[in-house]
Amino acid sequence: MKARQLTQIAFMAAIMVCVFQLCSNILYLELITFTIVLFASVFQKKTAIVSCIVFALLNMMVMGITLWTLLYLMIYPLYAWIIASWKLFLMKHPLCLCIVCGCLSFLCGQLLDLPFLLFGKQATLVYVLMGLKTSLIQGILSFVTCMLLFDPLYLQMSKLEKERGNEG
Repeated sequence: MKARQLTQIAFMAAIMVCVFQLCSNILYLELITFTIVLFASVFQKKTAIVSCIVFALLNMMVMGITLWTLLYLMIYPLYAWIIASWKLFLMKHPLCLCIVCGCLSFLCGQLLDLPFLLFGKQATLVYVLMGLKTSLIQGILSFVTCMLLFDPLYLQMSKLEKERGNEG
């Protein structure tokens, strides 16, 4: 990797940390999935995935190493890979992109309840059912956010990426 790409990854990971920390105290507002969808749509697959890995590692340094922060290390790079792999299709079908963003946001909340399996199946079931409402609202908010913010942010970030490409 070149220094320019490493710097880009560092900036992307820093933005994700800021988005995550700013929204983590606001109930139902989960914008990290939207941010990953945006980055994976604009930048190269490798760059998007590595920036998610760096974000997850930085998040572990802030929040501590727990089962839940380890899940971020698995979930978010996978999300970047999914979006980057389907980028051509999703960019032609904006409604599908927004639906995928909402579904991934919903799914994240549900996947983060899986460590409760260590406490028993009943505890997991209770947490999944209790978290269903929160995950559903998060998914809907991510869908709406994607509907409203994706196009303007995508256009601006694409311009920056093209300018960066012309310089190098």
